[in-house]
Amino acid sequence: MNRLLVGLTLLLSSAIIYGSTLISAAVYSENQKGFGWSSSYGLFGTAIREVGTVPIIISILTAITGLVFIVWTLRK
Repeated sequence: MNRLLVGLTLLLSSAIIYGSTLISAAVYSENQKGFGWSSSYGLFGTAIREVGTVPIIISILTAITGLVFIVWTLRK
């Protein structure tokens, strides 16, 4: 039961980190409307790169870890 709670907490944390990254990139892209963005990535893609891919990577790793804990608990 304890591992299930840890897994669910990690999944919730992952969703919060990922959502916060997307919201901050959306806010930042509003400031880049006229200049400073790469045409190959687009406006939002450039904002994601500027905000940082580290929070997205942390979010993905946290979600995978949470899923491992949940599957580990349900298999026993």
